Amino acid sequence: MQNALGNPDNAGAGASDYMHLFGLVALATCGASSWMRHAPRSPVADNGDAERMKAKLPAGRFFMERMLPATTTHLARIKAGADSTMALPAEAF
Repeated sequence: MQNALGNPDNAGAGASDYMHLFGLVALATCGASSWMRHAPRSPVADNGDAERMKAKLPAGRFFMERMLPATTTHLARIKAGADSTMALPAEAF
């Protein structure tokens, strides 16, 4: 937001990365609570969902190890501002 106040082009240049960053954080926040509820130490109801619940743990680990680190890249792109983007000619798009 501070970048955008100084130069409105910064908001547009970082908009896509902001959307991706927000999505990853939202998924991590909502997903983490779901994955934690189904952790091995939690009791699992014996209603046939045990296998489905066990499958959530590797999915959660995959997300945290392989997807969530992208937040660092998105944040760096947001902070970079619009100078390099605005330096490109319109024909480049």
